[in-house]
Amino acid sequence: MDTGRMMRRYFAILSISALMASGARAFDFPNPLSVFGGGEKEPQKSDRPAQAAPGAAVDCPEILVDTGAATLRVPPGADNSSVRYQLSLSHLARECSVSGDQILIKVGAEGAAVLGPAGQPGSFSGTLKIAARRQKDESILASKSYHVTASVPAGAARGEFRVISEPLSVPYLGAQAADDYEILVGFEGGAADRAAPAQKRRKRQARTPTEASPD
Repeated sequence: MDTGRMMRRYFAILSISALMASGARAFDFPNPLSVFGGGEKEPQKSDRPAQAAPGAAVDCPEILVDTGAATLRVPPGADNSSVRYQLSLSHLARECSVSGDQILIKVGAEGAAVLGPAGQPGSFSGTLKIAARRQKDESILASKSYHVTASVPAGAARGEFRVISEPLSVPYLGAQAADDYEILVGFEGGAADRAAPAQKRRKRQARTPTEASPD
């Protein structure tokens, strides 16, 4: 083979190699696995309880009160002139702690009984329900009902009540429990309008890990 032909063949090979190299840089081939769902996926939070470190802090879930369940009017459905008394919630607080793979939630509630036009001084009661609900599917994981009583003495128009719940237990999924659960509080049979929608979850703001129950 003459020298000219060898040189032409050499430069042809170089040209093909250069085109292959530039083509590899020019085209961005997709990951074939991604077409079949085999690409990278964002990690999902597990619903399995996790073992917390001893003394771990937790961001306590928020307290919600369904529309109408903050009061209990007696007799139910009475017009204003026929009301004997009304129980109302005034202050709510909660305290959370971690025990192993569980979060223990205590709730404190304060309120009052107020006499209506048809009422007289005495002792008045109602049933207050406290529950822990999972946000993901709105399942009730734990609930307790409490009989609350307020006494209105002679010459007065109102009397106070207070209750501190036993701990409600929910699985510990992480320190941000306010993103996993919420606490529901309300009087049983107290919804003035049962067709009214439940209170919307507020946008959560930064807060301290725990909030003490009322003394």
